[in-house]
Amino acid sequence: MKPKLRLLALALALVPLPAFASPSAPDMGAPDMGAPDMGAPDMGASGTDLLDLSLEELMDIEISSVSKRAQPLSRIPAAVHVISAEQIRRSGAANIPEALRLAPGVHVARFSNNRWSVSIRGFGGRFASKLLVLQDGRSLYSPLFSGVFWEFNDIPLELVERIEIVRGPGASLWGANAVNGVINIITRNAASAQGTQVSAAAGTELHGSLFASHGLALSDTTHLEVHARSQYVEPSSTPEDGRARDFWRTRQAGFRLDGKAAGDRFRLQGSVRDSMTGEHFMMPALAGRIPFLPANPSNELAYLLGRWDHVADGGITHSVQAYVERSRMDIVIARERRSTFDIEYQQQQRLGERVDFIWGAGWRHKRDEVVSGAPRFPSRFDSPRDRNDLFNLFAQGELELVPERWALTLGARVDRPDDARLAFQPNARILFTPDPAHSLWASAARAVRAGSRGERTVSGQLPARPLESPLTLGGNTYTRLAPRINGNPDFGHEYLDALDLGWRASWSSRLSTELAAYHYRYDDLRHAHRGAPAHLSPGVLTQTLTLDSTERARVSGIELSAQWRPTDAWDLAASLSMSRLSHSSVDGPTEFTEGTPERIFTLRTGYAISPTLQWDAWLRHASATQTYAFQPALRVDPYWTLDMRLGWKASRDLELSIVGQNLLDHRHTEAINEPLPSMINEVERGVHLRADWRF
Repeated sequence: MKPKLRLLALALALVPLPAFASPSAPDMGAPDMGAPDMGAPDMGASGTDLLDLSLEELMDIEISSVSKRAQPLSRIPAAVHVISAEQIRRSGAANIPEALRLAPGVHVARFSNNRWSVSIRGFGGRFASKLLVLQDGRSLYSPLFSGVFWEFNDIPLELVERIEIVRGPGASLWGANAVNGVINIITRNAASAQGTQVSAAAGTELHGSLFASHGLALSDTTHLEVHARSQYVEPSSTPEDGRARDFWRTRQAGFRLDGKAAGDRFRLQGSVRDSMTGEHFMMPALAGRIPFLPANPSNELAYLLGRWDHVADGGITHSVQAYVERSRMDIVIARERRSTFDIEYQQQQRLGERVDFIWGAGWRHKRDEVVSGAPRFPSRFDSPRDRNDLFNLFAQGELELVPERWALTLGARVDRPDDARLAFQPNARILFTPDPAHSLWASAARAVRAGSRGERTVSGQLPARPLESPLTLGGNTYTRLAPRINGNPDFGHEYLDALDLGWRASWSSRLSTELAAYHYRYDDLRHAHRGAPAHLSPGVLTQTLTLDSTERARVSGIELSAQWRPTDAWDLAASLSMSRLSHSSVDGPTEFTEGTPERIFTLRTGYAISPTLQWDAWLRHASATQTYAFQPALRVDPYWTLDMRLGWKASRDLELSIVGQNLLDHRHTEAINEPLPSMINEVERGVHLRADWRF
């Protein structure tokens, strides 16, 4: 097809995006409006995918998320997993959280059709705060509450080249908040996105999704790709068979420009995004029936990112990356406007014959304005306007003690925010490779989680809840308790001291395994200190909850994963993760002792029935959890889920597929939103059809 016709087809595809994907989203006053390449291989450009490689070749896949430079998997002293674009496609996943379930040791639970809990090695929940998530080097971590709003960071899966997941601390290179792990979402190079691509999906829950992109060559070494996407997800159901209000609408457009010349490479990319979700928040009430407030949390975001890499004489690599981002968000309890500028320089070089050394420095400037949200939800921020500067310096060296056998890695990073104390985060790793098929590693590290804007400045009244039994104080009988939460301007850092062990083995060209074990010690964790109950109104007590950093915890766990390819047409992958909180300094359930299952199991299989027909199945299990804020506690029962996909390659350029999700039951509960309670929603069985067309 000629370039002009391709551009015309793209324009025709983009015209109906809003109407196709947003048939009935209510409007309640919504606003108008990566990890670095590091020499990592471009899987899309080469046409090679992880599923096409032997297990021995998989050991040589280069990963950049552990050391900020490309390394073969067999030489990495950490628990790492790579999710390829082909694996995402064959899984039937419709968004990033669903795709993350492909990785061992990652727990993903749905609160509703627009909210998820994503965690690694514990500490899950709506406001999970121990995980750093990146897209092409741009942090998706929200400084408002120290976590990720997944519903407002809906990256089109068609753009994803691969996702690198590091289980365990990564703070010595990536900085504060890379505590339990790092998720690095790497999008495709514009050179691998040439031509036109149109993808459409529709079904029972996924009402409609449409993606279109077009790539063209500006020269032999410079390529441009533009894209747009719109999606609408239908609401689910409540346990009482009622209609929930958890719809999800996203619209976005963006571009990416990649080029190279001599010893230089450059990248420029950007995106604009508009998201809206539906929710029923439980409102504060002093007596009587608990009311629910219908609300439409929304977000608008735009960013521009640039990166330049230069290889100088002597093989020294200089890299500079910078991005600017502006966002406007309304999450009912707060409205935030934020501007961020981030720049980082790094240098990589070989010192002698045995040392690889990398160092760098960065600066992040943030300005925001945060005010109270819905008038009927009484919350307040002590300092509405805030300016913050974060400076960092890091260095890491890898020394070959015995070539091809023993390697020692030492590194550290210092983060210096202007409103908190210095964060020093060291790391030491040792790797032993007795032969090319086996590698064993051990690491000791310290990581820091910095306090968030909300933890320092928020205050607000939470909904009144029934007491387990009536309480008599001062001659008055009380049946309900209305907590009031207060932030702490002196809230500091949370600390992790971590010990990791691992063994990676390739038993043959068709079978590989990985075993990882860990013991983590957490200090100065967030804790809500309870004040004395006091009279608020007839029958209702109030109790002040002041945030401090006094809790401690110990977590131990083991993770086992295996990949087996019995035949060229059949592949299997299984993983089992078990963890246990061995000690907590606080009696009773807390946000850290609950919310994450102790056991997670997955089994995936894929079979090529013919050269044009593929079948995939995906079985998952999670053990029981329970709430910590609801009294009495609510239990989330253990559950099994099964997804299936059947794909047909109708022609060289067109693939059709049908996906069934959560097929073992009509619906089930996976997680309950806390501590800001909302209506409980259930995950329903769903089916959707998908068409992918390239020309």
